[in-house]
Amino acid sequence: VGMGTIPLQDVGTAIKELDRAVKELDLRGVIINSNVNQQELGEPLFRRFWARAEELGVTVYIHPAGFTQPERLQKFFLWNSVAQPLEETMAMSSLMYEGVLDAFPRLKICIAHGGGYLPFYTGRTDRAYETRPETRKNIHKYPSQYLRHFFYDTVVYNRDMLMFLLKKVGDNRIVLGTDYPAFLGEEDPVGFVNRARGLSRETKEKILWRNAAKLLKIKL
Repeated sequence: VGMGTIPLQDVGTAIKELDRAVKELDLRGVIINSNVNQQELGEPLFRRFWARAEELGVTVYIHPAGFTQPERLQKFFLWNSVAQPLEETMAMSSLMYEGVLDAFPRLKICIAHGGGYLPFYTGRTDRAYETRPETRKNIHKYPSQYLRHFFYDTVVYNRDMLMFLLKKVGDNRIVLGTDYPAFLGEEDPVGFVNRARGLSRETKEKILWRNAAKLLKIKL
C-alpha cells in the first residue's frame, strides 16, 4: 500500500489533496514535515487539517527535513544526528501543548526515529508541568501521559532504546521502520527487532507487521 504527501503551506489545498489521496487513490496515509515554513504543527492554522485527518481515520507520518535553525550545527553533521530528533520532539510537543491531541483524540500520528528525544526525557517536561502554569494552558494531564497518543517507528539504532520505548508506550504503539532511502537508515530492520532480547513472539509480530497493518487498514 502507498502513502501520499500533503502541501500543508496551504491548508485548504492540503485538505483537498488529503481527500483525493484517500478517496480516489486509496492511499493509506500521508507524510508531512515536522514544521511548515517554520510554523509548528499544533498552531491553530492547521486545526482543519487535523480534524479532517481524524475524520478520515488516516495515518499521518511525521518525518523531518533537516532542521530549522542549523547555525550552531553545521560541524560534524550535527544538523542531522542531533537536530533531527529535536525536530521530532518539537513537532510532538507542539501537538501536545497546543491541545491538538485533546481536541482530536482519535488521530493516528506516527513519529519517525522513535519520537526523537521526547519519549526518553519526559521527566523534565512533567516537572515543568508541575511548576510552570504556562505549560498547563491547553492541557490537563502530564506530558508523559500523551506519549501513548502517538505511534513510533523502530529506527532508534540501539536495542536498549527500543526496549525503553516499549516500556514507555507499549507494544501496540511501535511499528517497523527503515528510514529508507536515507543513508542513515536501518540496514536490517527485521533483524534489529528479532535480535532484541526479552521480547515475546507476540510483541515481535506486533512490531514487525501487525501494528502497521492495523494503522494502514491492511486486511489480514
